[in-house]
Amino acid sequence: MAETSGSGARVQMMQQQADAAISQADPVSTTLYEVLATTKNVRILSISAAITWAVTQPTPLEVVVTIDGRSIIYSKTDPVSASYYNAGRVGSNAEGFQTLDGTGQYLTFLLEGRSVRVQIRITWAVTQPTPLVCRVKYAKIP
Repeated sequence: MAETSGSGARVQMMQQQADAAISQADPVSTTLYEVLATTKNVRILSISAAITWAVTQPTPLEVVVTIDGRSIIYSKTDPVSASYYNAGRVGSNAEGFQTLDGTGQYLTFLLEGRSVRVQIRITWAVTQPTPLVCRVKYAKIP
């Protein structure tokens, strides 16, 4: 949707999109699963992730966000089964390594780029019936 500003210039507005989501049964350790395929002109509003396991606890749970060719890893070591974790930015952590947090204290969240991709993985686990889920709320310029 394009609108005209007071100067007559066309301004493009972000439009909310349907959530990008995945529920991956029996995830394979270290395999990256696509949540949001590479998309142009995206603003990520929130990311939540969870893993439910039957026998062996997978650890860590990681969401990999690639923005304009640069990857940021949001990670939760020892996630609690069936608990949802929200991506959050922590100023004291290196840019490439951020946190997934279940307390909700990191709810203010905004990432955007010309090229954005979101993937999820576990990096250690015995294959078992464990759904790995992730949901991304985002907007983009149409």
